[in-house]
Amino acid sequence: MTMLENIKINKNLKVPYYYQLYEKLAESIENSSIPEGFKLSGEMELCRTYGLSRITVRQALHELEINGYITRHRGKGTFIRNPIETHSLQKVSSIIDQLKIEGIETVNKILANKVIEPKPAIKKILKLEESEKILFVKRLVFAHGSPLYITKAYFPADVTGKITDKVLSANSFTKIITEILDIKLVHSKRILEADMPDRDTEKLLGLDESAKKVINYLRTFWTVLYKAEEKLIYFEEFFNPVKGRFIFEKTY
Repeated sequence: MTMLENIKINKNLKVPYYYQLYEKLAESIENSSIPEGFKLSGEMELCRTYGLSRITVRQALHELEINGYITRHRGKGTFIRNPIETHSLQKVSSIIDQLKIEGIETVNKILANKVIEPKPAIKKILKLEESEKILFVKRLVFAHGSPLYITKAYFPADVTGKITDKVLSANSFTKIITEILDIKLVHSKRILEADMPDRDTEKLLGLDESAKKVINYLRTFWTVLYKAEEKLIYFEEFFNPVKGRFIFEKTY
């Protein structure tokens, strides 16, 4: 009996079949029962092995891919990925600051830093008046010499003013706002979801053209107190799925 045949689907459970398959494969990968570099069988063979439909197997593989357990290469097959780093991001600490605590040095490349007229969608998110402008910053973060994630930051221009590239390169956004600009952060909300990157994001993150491209897309909403008035700051972040998996948790 092969390592894949050891996995059994319990069809008496109310848990969806695709999720059972995903969980069991993920567990086998994490405990090294299925070793890194192992080539998985094709979809039809997996269907026969587990008595599942192709759409069910495909959905399980999709979950494995977006969670960083497998990599798929057109014409070559599906392979178990090398162990990936898992980073725990607690409370509202910045990703850069948290990585630094874990001993991982990052390098920041500023791709855009300008005061602009916001697009209607951004104006609505930040609840800006018609004439208000924003400071738009786009930053590419490297870890271990490779691109890790892209941040697009949208600040009300009257709150931050212009921030130099030097300051943006050397500091996390949390430090810039709360320490350098001495603005109080009163609330933070993060929403993480899967997304398909555009061509610019693919290029900046160095995504493999032969692989199916699904990335983690994080939206962060900050409420800050500026001159006794609440203001909003918005971030979009696009993570390279090959370089790490992030867990968001909070201790109560």
